[in-house]
Amino acid sequence: MKWNILYIVVVVIVMVGVIVLLGRPSDPFGAEPLPAEFNCGPEDRYDFGVDIGSKEEFVDFVKNHEINQWVMLDDFKEDDVVDWDKVLAAVKEEKVGFRTIYILDYNPAGCSGFTLKMTDDGLVSVYGCCGK
Repeated sequence: MKWNILYIVVVVIVMVGVIVLLGRPSDPFGAEPLPAEFNCGPEDRYDFGVDIGSKEEFVDFVKNHEINQWVMLDDFKEDDVVDWDKVLAAVKEEKVGFRTIYILDYNPAGCSGFTLKMTDDGLVSVYGCCGK
């Protein structure tokens, strides 16, 4: 009798674990990209299929790749040149499930409130607003 109860408990725990793992969102930025609203978005998402292992690698990727037309780091520029040390200092990290997300808030072309996010496996989100 004790073995039957133990067996049932183990089966239930395994089933709950499988359901949780299968039910977790594979998209670390949310189920759907944010829509366009007055002077905002839409959220652009990309999959670059690269491995990013640190804040430094994230900044190096941003430095060497054109992600989209809104990734302009104007508020990190001095004499029209991006100060990459300031960019690196502004990068934040967040854990979502098994992924690390590198996050950079920036203001392109006089706009405000833009955010660039990139996972350690190359998924990218760009979203922001411009104007009043």
